[in-house]
Amino acid sequence: KTFNANLAGTEISITYTYKGDKIIKQTSESKISYATVGAKTKEDAAKILDPLSAKYKNIAGVEEKLTYEDTYAQENVSVDMEKVDFKALQQISGTMVSGDTSKGISMKQTQTLLEAAGFKEAK
Repeated sequence: KTFNANLAGTEISITYTYKGDKIIKQTSESKISYATVGAKTKEDAAKILDPLSAKYKNIAGVEEKLTYEDTYAQENVSVDMEKVDFKALQQISGTMVSGDTSKGISMKQTQTLLEAAGFKEAK
């Protein structure tokens, strides 16, 4: 299932791979306009976004890539739900994880949370 939203000038697309009601993998693409983070140039944006990007580097099960374009930054994040360190992931702002993660993450609960946050399912 894929969900899309435009939250405060950031276009976000999140795709989930799941079995039954258990999410196995999550990938997200975010297009962050420089104006959204108060930056005018790539260099200004990098000063703000690079430290946030670095937080993902040492988390097991997570891959993150940040690229800078003329007016926006593109961030791609992939999370292997069977390998990820949820406690470490929860330390990063913008990460929504709730409930007992030892049993896996529920697709139904996740969809409810996303829709409440303004995401729409792409059909």
